[in-house]
Amino acid sequence: MIILYNNRKSYARGNEMKNKKIVILGLNFGKHIADELSAGILGIELYGVCDIDEKKTDSIAEKHGVKPFYSLDNVLLDENVDAIGVFTGPNGRAAIISLIINSGRDVMTTKPFESNDLSAQKVLEEAEKLGRIIHMNSPNPRPFGEMIKIQEWIKEGKIGKPTLAHSDVWAYYGPTKAEAGSWYDDPITCPVAPIFRLGIYPLNNLLTIFGEPEEVQVITSKIETEKPTPDNASLTIKFTDGAILNLQGSFVVGGPDKYKNSLTICGTKGVIYFETGPRNRNEYNHATLTLSTDDEILEVEIKEKSGLYDWEYFLHCVNGGEKDENELTISQVVKSVKLMKAISKAELSGQTIKLADFHN
Repeated sequence: MIILYNNRKSYARGNEMKNKKIVILGLNFGKHIADELSAGILGIELYGVCDIDEKKTDSIAEKHGVKPFYSLDNVLLDENVDAIGVFTGPNGRAAIISLIINSGRDVMTTKPFESNDLSAQKVLEEAEKLGRIIHMNSPNPRPFGEMIKIQEWIKEGKIGKPTLAHSDVWAYYGPTKAEAGSWYDDPITCPVAPIFRLGIYPLNNLLTIFGEPEEVQVITSKIETEKPTPDNASLTIKFTDGAILNLQGSFVVGGPDKYKNSLTICGTKGVIYFETGPRNRNEYNHATLTLSTDDEILEVEIKEKSGLYDWEYFLHCVNGGEKDENELTISQVVKSVKLMKAISKAELSGQTIKLADFHN
């Protein structure tokens, strides 16, 4: 057993470097990010929080002892702000980010990045031209957590040519009511909800391994939810080289193995397993990654999982540091967004959607 605590490159931070002040925009989910930053992220200072709900903003600002903002315009007028965390819904997020980067600030945001691939590509290219940073938690801007070792094994040819993958991602949300105006409840802005909200993590990871998607199929069902969107879903993707990905997502799987996010990646010479069995209940509760080939069975314990916010690398890039040689490309981010649009069409039509025939 190998204990893999941290196999990603770390960046030293000089004592003379000032903290970067960040404001969190969108406090439905952003309140959790405010909690994370208040707990202490070296070099990142929670300066303020912002939401159109003034009571929510005041409450969270008071909790953390930071400045309340009630509009993005007011945030952009504050010269002390170095960066903004954008945690609003994905629909139209690119327009918000465009305003931010054109004001000279950098952005940390969340999955799913955008619901429109053309808008996603435009704002990412705009940021590149302006020299601004846009990072997100999925896909991570550089290989992170288990993906570092998975990509290393694949590049070394350990499992040969990747041919098949399976992922299970689930949680238990229980019977859920419809919420008027929530993007979670709109089949257009939240397609195949368990995949778009949870399955996007393994989907983004697998898209960095497999080639170009060729066609997609979707099956959904409602078990306990009262929302217009499903709480149980299955997705199949066929790639142009013949590889197949099966992804199952659900909000109605309970028990001790909460927030499951497993991967099985098969190749012509072996298999990689990640979190495929019951949750590790040892005192460290690390995730287990296993390589199985004719030559060896190798197990690695992962302390950090992909999908976390890579604040260290964000700070490094905001301060003008060199990019990681394996940094995510614009095309990789856009591929994920475009694929989700095809998946949405497959859900609404009940048909297999071929990417070559798919139009925006």
